[in-house]
Amino acid sequence: MTLRYAKIASRTVADEYFAVSEKVEALYGQPAQLPADAAGPRMARIRREHHRLLGNGYCTRPPQLDCAFESICETCSYFQTSIEFRPTLQAQHDDAHARNQTHRASLFGSLITQIDQGQAS
Repeated sequence: MTLRYAKIASRTVADEYFAVSEKVEALYGQPAQLPADAAGPRMARIRREHHRLLGNGYCTRPPQLDCAFESICETCSYFQTSIEFRPTLQAQHDDAHARNQTHRASLFGSLITQIDQGQAS
């Protein structure tokens, strides 16, 4: 954007600008690489136990199994949720209730009840 709307008057400043710009652009062309030990024990556990993080829980379906129902996760036997997702589930419940979508409201209500009773993991 700087090149489009401004001109760099000083040759020294211009040279420095272009040198830095080339270095920054070179960084964007490289794939992100993390050291092998960057993922701590908690992330390793999540990768072992949970195939996919969802907006309101986890899909624990083994990666080898195909999933044909990616939009109805809350009714799948591989779906798990926990207290950290309660605000999201509550918002989904409230939205469904406001729209008179009784089936959805009931579904999210039952998940909230499971969390509140400590049955969800």
